[in-house]
Amino acid sequence: MHIKLKLMLVASLLGFLGGCASNHVVVIPFDQQTTAPEEGKALVHFMRPTSFGGAIQSTIYDGDKYIGTVSANTRVCYQSEPGNHMFMVVGESADFLKADLLPNRTYYVNVQPRMGVWKARFSFRPMNGQVAQEQIDKWVKATKEVVPNELGEAWAKDNHASIKKKKEQFLPRWEEKEDRFKQVLLPESGK
Repeated sequence: MHIKLKLMLVASLLGFLGGCASNHVVVIPFDQQTTAPEEGKALVHFMRPTSFGGAIQSTIYDGDKYIGTVSANTRVCYQSEPGNHMFMVVGESADFLKADLLPNRTYYVNVQPRMGVWKARFSFRPMNGQVAQEQIDKWVKATKEVVPNELGEAWAKDNHASIKKKKEQFLPRWEEKEDRFKQVLLPESGK
């Protein structure tokens, strides 16, 4: 095996096992963290409560709108308009989550890394009542709330064409799946 390929494999493995924070975000101080939806909005916590794949960040979108970057042990708290949404998570590929959000409710979604070819891929795992609230609360406490900074916003703008291409490539595949294999965040799962 060529030395360059070996080094890439080692770097990929370290990325999956280690954890690092993105330089595209700012950590919100504990006393300023988002705890409730704004009046008339729905609050969605996108969490990565694990260090697996930590060196690789994933970006979260509401349609084409960049809403944040999550890495190991972080979460993005998104104040969303109620109604229908198609969320997208981007890493090596793109995956999707259909959501119907009710106003004044809080929803939880895990962003799960999985092995890719060159770097991590990510999938959504909506919390639709299959996990006890006590466990979700532990995940929230174990993660740091982050918001995009200027570097994150610039990255999203500079990579818009690449993100759009991934969406065009992977959304049709997601739409072709049987409904039982599509990730959906149910309206009634909000608290």
